Amino acid sequence: MSFTLQIRRILAKRPAFQRLAYAFPFRLVLLDFKKNLLLIVFWLFFMAIITNSVATSYGVAYLFLGPEYYDKVSLLSYFIVGFSFGGFIMAYNISSYIKNAFRFPFLATLRNPFLKYCLNNAVFPLIFLITYSFLVFSFLKGEDIMSTWKIILMLFSFYSGLAFFLFLSFYYFFKVNKDIFKLHGVMTRDETLLKTKTHRSNGERNPHLIKESRDWYVETYFSTPTSIRLVRSVRHYKKEMLKDVLKQNYHAAFIFQIISIISLLGLGFFSKIDAFQIPAAASIFLLFTMFIMLFSSFYRWFRGWATVVFIIFLLAFNYLHKIKYLNTENHAYGLNYDMPKAEYSYDNFKIIDKQYSNLAKDFDATIAILNKWKAKNTSKSEPNKKPKMVFINVSGGGLRSSLWTLSTMQYIDSLMDGQLLSRIQLITGSSGGMVGAAYLRELYLQKQKQKITSYYGEQYQTNISKDILNPITFKIATSEWLFPMQSFIVDNHSYSEDRGSAFEQKLEENTHNVFNKRLNDYKEEEANSTIPMMVFSPSIVNDGRKLLISPQGISYLTMNPKSEKTTYDKLFDAVEYSRFFKEQGAKNTLFTSVLRMSATFPYITPIVSLPSEPRIEIMDAGLRDNYGLETSLRFIRAFNDWIAENTSGIVVIQIRDKHKNIPVDINPSQTLGQALARPMGSFYGHLFEIQDYNQNLQIQMADLWCKSQTDIIDLELRNELNDRISLSWHLTNKEKKKVLSSLDLPENKEAIKRLLKLLK
Repeated sequence: MSFTLQIRRILAKRPAFQRLAYAFPFRLVLLDFKKNLLLIVFWLFFMAIITNSVATSYGVAYLFLGPEYYDKVSLLSYFIVGFSFGGFIMAYNISSYIKNAFRFPFLATLRNPFLKYCLNNAVFPLIFLITYSFLVFSFLKGEDIMSTWKIILMLFSFYSGLAFFLFLSFYYFFKVNKDIFKLHGVMTRDETLLKTKTHRSNGERNPHLIKESRDWYVETYFSTPTSIRLVRSVRHYKKEMLKDVLKQNYHAAFIFQIISIISLLGLGFFSKIDAFQIPAAASIFLLFTMFIMLFSSFYRWFRGWATVVFIIFLLAFNYLHKIKYLNTENHAYGLNYDMPKAEYSYDNFKIIDKQYSNLAKDFDATIAILNKWKAKNTSKSEPNKKPKMVFINVSGGGLRSSLWTLSTMQYIDSLMDGQLLSRIQLITGSSGGMVGAAYLRELYLQKQKQKITSYYGEQYQTNISKDILNPITFKIATSEWLFPMQSFIVDNHSYSEDRGSAFEQKLEENTHNVFNKRLNDYKEEEANSTIPMMVFSPSIVNDGRKLLISPQGISYLTMNPKSEKTTYDKLFDAVEYSRFFKEQGAKNTLFTSVLRMSATFPYITPIVSLPSEPRIEIMDAGLRDNYGLETSLRFIRAFNDWIAENTSGIVVIQIRDKHKNIPVDINPSQTLGQALARPMGSFYGHLFEIQDYNQNLQIQMADLWCKSQTDIIDLELRNELNDRISLSWHLTNKEKKKVLSSLDLPENKEAIKRLLKLLK
């Protein structure tokens, strides 16, 4: 006896179970698993996101559970996310309807067939909504920012946005869709119910429905959310009539898709307007809505060939980006890309390495800076007492590092009565940490120019920790995936508006435009030792070299020191940005572009292309030196003698976004997939720990050549594996509080106590 026959006999003995097994919603779920797996993958993806099962370290779940609009979680932010989710639901239903409706001829005989289809196709949306509602409630309770009733209001706002989009959508379909009565003057199935012989189920399947439904036999369906009806045979209708109804519905759905796609693309032209910088979760829903609609549009025309044609379209679309006027290459703003390209070659590095006149010039200029640093840090009452020289090393880590760096430096500086920033000679590091340090340095400069009265205010912590993701994800959803559709002008040079420009504009907005400067604008202030020097060190993707960026000449950080006892083939592992791209106007680069090059997080902000031949691309500084210690050691070695003669020692403050001594992986039993992925995954997953080990060795080796007493102070963020702060350009309220409370950790208190004693 076949398995299928056994199942049928079991169902025959249990008519109620048969009704459930052959219910329209259940059959649609099975159909999706068999024919529309891509749609299932999308639902699984979003379920994994909101349950924090994927991208856990990046806090993507919080973008959905606590969406922000105008920098706060509000009724409007949830309404917008609900509205966008409504778009995703409609895209899912339209795609499913276009691909599946022909398998169910009875639909054509119902009033509002598309509405009935959506009602019965609601299993996955309902599961998502129930899960989402529970998780939002738990999340907002944990954030401790609103009462239970207000949380309920937030959920109500989300459902209001969802209902509003569905209302608009179904209003359209009610207006344009036609059922069999409107098309052919035939009474609908509900109206002919009494005139048609029905099949009374006695455990056997309706033979007429079996013949009509091919492989997808259905017995019951939801006519309304609370009403279940039997499916009736359509054998007395002409097939052409049924086909006409479905064909007309397909056409209406296709028009809806085209209108939606054009509308989404059109939104990209308003990305600079604050009101259109919608929550990141809403933009993600829009992006997937666009993808589903595009694919189902292809299916509308090509049917069984849709997948193949869509793949060909993607391949062609991919190669179109190689065309000059269609590519999405990102630039550093202020840099001139119309000039002849700089030669990026090993032979050119050799020539630069032998330009000792540049080396002597840069060395002397920095000695002058050091002398001014010494003069301002030497006490008039104790002129013979040598000061300690302070170096700040900051780690990457998105907004968590920006806030952690800013708040830590503020706190220590306040304990030292405003003397910390005066003691600092050099700040190095990567990504978010450098953004936070640059912000405090600029505030310190404004304080000296009497533009502000203090740089300790909590408003500065609020500014640096504001969301930056919303405009970036909106760009991705509406225009970034296509071609650059807008541009802007800097110094008569045109640049495409993309994720990079969105990042810089939002950073300036959050910090009240304090970064509205060029790289060269800091040259004089650094040269006078009014503010500490900053050296940015993004990584060159092409070969892994460092690109060292500073308004000062810093060739001494790129050249190999002379070796007296060892002969070897030199490697050139660093390039000086200002000198290498001098002809392209490197010093006119917007300072926000410098910050972005040092903080280029893959896929979130675009990799920056520079005007060289061959073209080089720039990525996050953390790829080579996440903590900045390597650059600091190069500086100390270059000025080893001066530091030993003019200071009482060196203090290196490392402001880290994680503990140095991480717990050992427990290495539990693994699945086959985990075992295959572990070798590479473990290596790249511990990239920063490997850097720590290498830098630990560099510190030990420095003891052999460094002539000054060196003390390294570690200040570590509370960022445990089981309660990790998101590596993101978005932080929740709870995460911000955790960052600020990390100064109260016993090890940090002890480190600060030791630091104050050293700098007393």
